[in-house]
Amino acid sequence: MATVNKFVFDKFASEAHRAGASDMHFQTGSPPYFRIDGDIVEIKYEAITEDDIDQIANTVCDDAALEALREGKAGAIDRSYRVGDSCRLRVSIAKCLEGRKVVCRIIPNSVPTIEEYDMPRVFESIALEKSGFVLVGGVTGSGKSTTIAAMIEHANRNLRKHVVTVEDPIEFVHEPKRCIFTRREINHHLVHFASGLRNALRQDPDIILVGEMRDRETMRAAIQAAETGHLVFATVHSAEVDDIPERVIGSFPEMEQDQIRSQLANVSLAFIAQNLVKRKDKKGRIGAFEILIMNNAARNMIRTRKSHSLPNIMQTGSDQGMITMTQYLVGLYKKGIITDKSLIENSSNKERAREAILDETGIEVSQAAFTK
Repeated sequence: MATVNKFVFDKFASEAHRAGASDMHFQTGSPPYFRIDGDIVEIKYEAITEDDIDQIANTVCDDAALEALREGKAGAIDRSYRVGDSCRLRVSIAKCLEGRKVVCRIIPNSVPTIEEYDMPRVFESIALEKSGFVLVGGVTGSGKSTTIAAMIEHANRNLRKHVVTVEDPIEFVHEPKRCIFTRREINHHLVHFASGLRNALRQDPDIILVGEMRDRETMRAAIQAAETGHLVFATVHSAEVDDIPERVIGSFPEMEQDQIRSQLANVSLAFIAQNLVKRKDKKGRIGAFEILIMNNAARNMIRTRKSHSLPNIMQTGSDQGMITMTQYLVGLYKKGIITDKSLIENSSNKERAREAILDETGIEVSQAAFTK
């Protein structure tokens, strides 16, 4: 019977990292699984046992977390764990119908850069701004943290600033170059995102990273931090740029929404939505981005409840670094980086995507061709 102890657990993580996996899954009664290029892949290994899950928990949890799990005070525990020189893990241990499940998000020790990941160059300009609110949206696993880490790394290489991060748990760990860093983790160094943000303002910060905006008090504190002259980065679960402001505003009671709408319009610097798309050459995935740089027209649309019209601004704002998701995907398709199927499936404007395929190949396609 297999036993997952610290050494074997580290080996699993190292192998997953080498394989390019984004996540590992361990569940009682099932073999391990890796997520590679968005797909769940079974690993040839014996079924995971309760003892194996205990060994993983003992490896990554402190005494307080273990007690909470044992006594039923917590149905789930999130922790970070470092695996030698290869990677870090964001570990979630949760109770489920099948028993217990451990899911580990794999975070490389090497911090991503804008150049390395071939990100839009406008991200460099955003990273060097003095103040403003930068919101990065996307579904879980779409690379939001990687994008923000790359922008913060650009600041780290070019500015002399103090960066404060409030995360659950801490993900990318930047080596100080020109910036200095203060990293705080929920449950280890503070209790809530909102209180951590309020405290961060007393730490003489220049740049603040909010790992995730989960509630209205965190959103309120992040907006106030941007209002007081800081550059604030945060993530939200929104797949399209025009949904980002409404997702934030809609989290507040109706009586507060007009005020929040005005504040958000005033302090926002950029909204970014992103996805990861499989490459045509089958060598992993590539980021696809939708970018809105706030200008007077965009601010006015948010104030007047016309966020649904923000794509019109992005379509015509290429000189400012703006782009829609469809425009970005069409660019990847024309360069031969993604397939016509990926273009259609990931585009928010299916008709424009089909037009691009027709222009490039002379072949007229319908959505039905890619739904078989």
